[in-house]
Amino acid sequence: MMHRLITFLFVFLLSIGVISGAVASDVNTIFELELVPLSEIVKNPTVYDSTMAYRKISVVGNISEIGKHLITIDQDSYEIKVDHTNQHLFAGFNVGDGIKLTGQFLYDPMGTSIFYPNYVMHYPTVQMGEVNISAIISNASKFNGKYVTVTGNLTGIRSTMGAYVVDISSLDTGESLRVSYYGSTDLQAGDMVSVSGLFNGDVLYSGQMGKKRPPLSISTLIPGFTGLWTMFIIGLLVIYMKHE
Repeated sequence: MMHRLITFLFVFLLSIGVISGAVASDVNTIFELELVPLSEIVKNPTVYDSTMAYRKISVVGNISEIGKHLITIDQDSYEIKVDHTNQHLFAGFNVGDGIKLTGQFLYDPMGTSIFYPNYVMHYPTVQMGEVNISAIISNASKFNGKYVTVTGNLTGIRSTMGAYVVDISSLDTGESLRVSYYGSTDLQAGDMVSVSGLFNGDVLYSGQMGKKRPPLSISTLIPGFTGLWTMFIIGLLVIYMKHE
């Protein structure tokens, strides 16, 4: 009997550890769409042309040239030109870096065909994990094009076409980070939140935002469990002593 109780106790503790330790770490892929090789775009530009029919795709390559207005990326001897008008999207990127872009390709049979990016990220994907908002603001280029998770106070939220514009302030310094959140929410100003997504062009683009909660524990699921657990341990000790 005692052996069974001890076995049950061990399995129960192990299951609690598994529950509290399991953390989802999937990349938020709303910024990474159909991946098209550069060779396909070069050989069949009209297929991927967004001039007449809106189509958003993703491409990868290596940066071979950075100009004032255009960036060149290449892959397997094929190259395309990328619009560099919004230079904040490319902060921290250098010639030779692997890069992934999501946006629209506009084919110009009489001139230069150009890829217009909505999101720019390092490739392979870089996960920075939990980062302080103040660290991002003080060195934005270090985190640009990478996935991060931040925690802060929600100081403002408003609905726009297809997304929420959210302001999150640092718990330490009060500095504010702009978030573009894709999803539904009932969060309000004053809530402490955790946000995960792609930091790009001084904005954190996210599909994952929720209230910041303490780590999951059995006492969270069953209020007052700590006291019950203590009584349970004492009971086991009493039973053990009686059988000795």
